[in-house]
Amino acid sequence: MRPSTARRILTCHVDDPNGDVPTVMQSALKALGKSPELQADYEKQARIDASLRTAFKDAEVPDDALSGFASQVAAIPTRHFNPRDPAIISVMIGFVLLIFVLTWDFLGRPASFPPDGLEVAEAILDAENSAFQEVAVPPEELEDWFVLKGFDGFKTPPFLLGGKVDSAGILEFEKQPLAVVGLPALKAQLAVFSAAPWNIVIPDGEWRTAQIDPEYAVALSREKGMCFLIIFQGTEAGVRAILKGGAR
Repeated sequence: MRPSTARRILTCHVDDPNGDVPTVMQSALKALGKSPELQADYEKQARIDASLRTAFKDAEVPDDALSGFASQVAAIPTRHFNPRDPAIISVMIGFVLLIFVLTWDFLGRPASFPPDGLEVAEAILDAENSAFQEVAVPPEELEDWFVLKGFDGFKTPPFLLGGKVDSAGILEFEKQPLAVVGLPALKAQLAVFSAAPWNIVIPDGEWRTAQIDPEYAVALSREKGMCFLIIFQGTEAGVRAILKGGAR
């Protein structure tokens, strides 16, 4: 995993020695050794997390404070519900805003780019050129080419048909095959792989895009148990243009 991707993933990671670390976080932690700057930033944040745990681990609220608070609450006069009461209106507005934020959060999360997809993209970008071979096969015939190589299920998205392919190969990442082809005219690569081993949850036919670093953007889709990943040398806007069949 590249340091830029690891930094983005570790931003939401809290160092907890008693908690389970997800697989994608483990990969991001391994990437710390590639960037001294990222390593220093992570260690600094880890020290802050540890100091906060130590400071609040044994913190207790004094009994007199609890009793005083309870007496003050008991002294509050009972209020009858009045929809025109400014306090009631404020509470209702706050509740509606809370529901809106929670709905936005839960609906927005599925629209994000799956972390496992980023892992696959990083593996392809780090692959040696020797893993690929030159091919002179039209995109519509690549399925048969990959079947002869032992990979079943390759399919070229319709908007990429008619383009030129200059290289192809089968990579292995975490013991799973990835069928990859080069698309020189688009400055992109297309990878096809089974969705089963990965935690990639996308509605069939829907594309997700992301800028993984300053040089590359990606697009990911899923259909009938297979994932389709486009790695584009450029911006996220550029890869979105490819999805629409437009120019870079």
